[in-house]
Amino acid sequence: MKNVLWLTLVLLTGCGVQDAFVDEGEPEDFDSVADAPLLGADGKDAAERGCQIVLRSLQRGATSCTSTGVCWWTWTGLIDVSTQAESEGARVKVLFKNIDAVRWSSLSATRTTGAAPGFSRYRFRLTRDTVRDGMSATAYSRANVSVAPYLLTTTGARLFDHNRVPGELDAYVLNQAGGWQVGADAASCSGDVVVPRALDFQNGYRTQQRGTLVAGQPVTLTYALDRLTSCRGTHNGYPAWDLEAFVRFAPSGTIAQGTVRGFDSLYGVPSNAGARSVPLNVNIPIGTTSLEVWFKNWSGAGMNCEAWDSNLGSNYRFPVSAAAPARVGWVGNPGSSFTRACARAEGAPASMTMDSYLQTRACAFVELDVYVPGLTDSGEAQPGAVFAQAELKLDGVALPATDLSFVGKVGNDYRFHFEVPKSELYYGPKWQRLEYGFRFSTDGRVWTREATRTIERDVSFCNPAWAGGC
Repeated sequence: MKNVLWLTLVLLTGCGVQDAFVDEGEPEDFDSVADAPLLGADGKDAAERGCQIVLRSLQRGATSCTSTGVCWWTWTGLIDVSTQAESEGARVKVLFKNIDAVRWSSLSATRTTGAAPGFSRYRFRLTRDTVRDGMSATAYSRANVSVAPYLLTTTGARLFDHNRVPGELDAYVLNQAGGWQVGADAASCSGDVVVPRALDFQNGYRTQQRGTLVAGQPVTLTYALDRLTSCRGTHNGYPAWDLEAFVRFAPSGTIAQGTVRGFDSLYGVPSNAGARSVPLNVNIPIGTTSLEVWFKNWSGAGMNCEAWDSNLGSNYRFPVSAAAPARVGWVGNPGSSFTRACARAEGAPASMTMDSYLQTRACAFVELDVYVPGLTDSGEAQPGAVFAQAELKLDGVALPATDLSFVGKVGNDYRFHFEVPKSELYYGPKWQRLEYGFRFSTDGRVWTREATRTIERDVSFCNPAWAGGC
């Protein structure tokens, strides 16, 4: 066994620093050299923007000297990983490379404590092949270390953390300009999901998708009960039926299922008249490339009735991505119409007045264009990949956000349409001022917003049924 104390005394002088310690060889978590991130090149590497893995911080520590007298600056990093990714067997690893290295090095992170709910925390240390101690000021000014945390899934895919680095080829960088650290960012992956990814099966056999379906992320299914109205038997006056959703994941073939109906009960007694839709939350396993959905309405209590909603036996099929699209890059080019012509004019007024003419004779809409790198400028339009919503306030009271309708592709952008809710403004409570703005996201967490606009109610715009009159 090496004499650690003797080596420490010798190397403190050799390294020329007072905080050095001896590295008695490669750390146990050091793997080997590894391939650089090849996002999209081989089908196995992808940018992860859904908060499955995120670097929380990377701080410089003591200098580490090897037994041969070479001294390196060290860093300790903390990574948070979603509990779902962890439960599905994904391993937490890190690639790193200094500016002069030809190949990347790989190491494994070790589980520790301190994560927020929904995450597990991992720790790693860079102790070699980073920045050499004792270099000149000029050398330090050009030195840097690139760091790329990733999840190694059970299928061999590598999902690289891009929750704080936007570009496909970006990595975290330790350099002099950045103070040789990656600071904490409380806003990144806080777990506060504003809008979940969703598949809404609506009346009229229409389906609306909200957000790209991403492996390792949940999706919420909602179902309009009027799509299947048979097989709703009762027993002694009580409902004796269910409406279930089935989700099959490919390529694993595993199936998740659950009810999408509930009941409003009168004095604790359910009835068919109180049947209502309830959401079903499903976690998409890591490694999933597509999923299919179908529904079954069945009744027991001796009725033995079954009815299906399965896209005429073909099931409803949806692609699943390894990672969310890039974040919204730009929002702008507003257009609108507040005239009887109902033709889009460039620009949108910051303020309008709602009078009887606008209420009964004119159009009232605003449109915006959105650019997402790699999405809106390529291939077939996928409007469901973008969360596009209007945020409304009526006399200072926030209303539920409403989805914008997709107009189409315009150049390299998607165009979305907002229709001023004139009917709700007439048949709702008496009001004075409507504020509306638009928000766009590709993950439901990070939003890009455009300007807030207002509509003032003119006294001529009146519903005689309003309390207190006009």
